[in-house]
Amino acid sequence: MDDIQRALDAYNSPRRHNFNLNGKAVSNLEAVQHFLSQALCLAKDTGKADILMTMANINSFQGNIDQAIHSYNQALLSANHHQQIKLNSYLAVWHHFLGKPQLVTAHIEQISHLDPKSAKAITGVITIIENNLDTPILYHHTGSLPISNCSSRHAIVTLGYKLNSDGSIAKPLVLRLKHTLKLATQSPNSLIIVTGGVETAGITEADQMQTWLVEKGVSISRIIKEEKAANTIDNAQLSLEILQRRQIQHATLVSASIHVHRSQILFETIQDSQQQNGYKMPDSHIAFNHLAVDDELSPGRFPSGQTRINCYIDALRGYGLAAFSCGDLRQI
Repeated sequence: MDDIQRALDAYNSPRRHNFNLNGKAVSNLEAVQHFLSQALCLAKDTGKADILMTMANINSFQGNIDQAIHSYNQALLSANHHQQIKLNSYLAVWHHFLGKPQLVTAHIEQISHLDPKSAKAITGVITIIENNLDTPILYHHTGSLPISNCSSRHAIVTLGYKLNSDGSIAKPLVLRLKHTLKLATQSPNSLIIVTGGVETAGITEADQMQTWLVEKGVSISRIIKEEKAANTIDNAQLSLEILQRRQIQHATLVSASIHVHRSQILFETIQDSQQQNGYKMPDSHIAFNHLAVDDELSPGRFPSGQTRINCYIDALRGYGLAAFSCGDLRQI
């Protein structure tokens, strides 16, 4: 097994904080960086650019944005045309995070010289980020139903949460379901999508969510189970397919207070990417908003700290830039 494969295995490891690296317990991301550093010593040209780009992505996951930017710039020195587009896209987005508009503009102009379509697309990603981060976290205590134009087709999308070891519903998911029930009662014509395919004790999150809602009086005919999603990107991609098939025009995402902005950014960037690539008709655009549970996880009204960083990370992943991309080994 080569070092790049070892790095990907570490990236996918469930041992997030106690990965065994040469007899020492480290985070799995530290292990990824270790293996990629070893692979970098033998890499050449475009292979080197891929490794540096992936190492930069891991730096961003660890909250080290300055180091990430340094690695992206290093990767540019050996990048081919396609890699230059990706690297300048990363640099535009992360300089936006740091509040450096002149550098954002410079990188978008560089992308425009390489591929005008990509420049337009990454500008759209930044616009989605700005619009979402300028929107405060919306909780149930606002007293208003967060649905614009209730006469149009509306759906509630409730994102799953890991079940207890016996397959029962964990408290964070109960809170999401209570908000879903309130929305469903206030908007009796709205479709409900419960998304979550992770299985525990032989039952999926979506199974348990549907059961809970039906027991509380919601008609099963209103509920669609999405049972394939293993993570939030899957939640967004697979739920979006359902929304599009049902010709939904407005959707409200229900999740944790530190998760609603990330989720909305993912749904919107995936949808925008589809439109940019001609995968769906522009007139089938879905407008999203959110409802957060009052879980006391967010210190303020707007995303901050690592949650804000994660919003940028998810925007890039929703746009289609893989977090791990070294040769044929690629994972969003």
